[in-house]
Amino acid sequence: MTYDAILTATARVLVKEGYEAASTNRIAQEAGVSVGSLYQYFSSKEGLVMAVMEHHRARSLARFEARVAELAGAPLRVALGALIGEVLAEKAADPRLHQALHELLPRMRQLGYVDSHELKLFRAVRAFLAPRAADIRPRDLDMAVFILVHSVNALAYAATTERPEYLQGDAFVQELCSLVVGYLRPEPARPRPANRRHSSARRGEGSM
Repeated sequence: MTYDAILTATARVLVKEGYEAASTNRIAQEAGVSVGSLYQYFSSKEGLVMAVMEHHRARSLARFEARVAELAGAPLRVALGALIGEVLAEKAADPRLHQALHELLPRMRQLGYVDSHELKLFRAVRAFLAPRAADIRPRDLDMAVFILVHSVNALAYAATTERPEYLQGDAFVQELCSLVVGYLRPEPARPRPANRRHSSARRGEGSM
């Protein structure tokens, strides 16, 4: 319970006051525990932030993997809509914390944070695409996964920070779904219509 209280307090301080203000003393105060109790679990502020990041990302990944398993036999567009909806719902549940952790990730990596969740996410998306490989355009599935994951995450982050209203309702989900389906299964190019002026000239030549 103390461990969970410290993690929850760390997340609250990061959201309300920012990383620079998130000292171990401030977090202990927010958690209602002594600094000594905090140091039994975490040796530094950076360790606290990494633990919050690990908890947040592990929970998101577990939910995403569960949805991939549930949607294994669903039509492509239906499954993609549900998976993209899951990603956006996770961001919408706590957009300010998502933004704070997203911005801190490069700094934490420099301090030694090993982000194993991104690789697991890539594997989950690849496992979703692999049985459909014959029905989608990209031949290099690893590249396709890289493009899809980073594209959806970038747009989800942009919506979180710039257009949070997009995270409500289904319209943004459907637009992202159309974007992804268009990449995976582009419609065949339509034949170009004949040039009207050229056709008219040809008809005129025939009548002379």
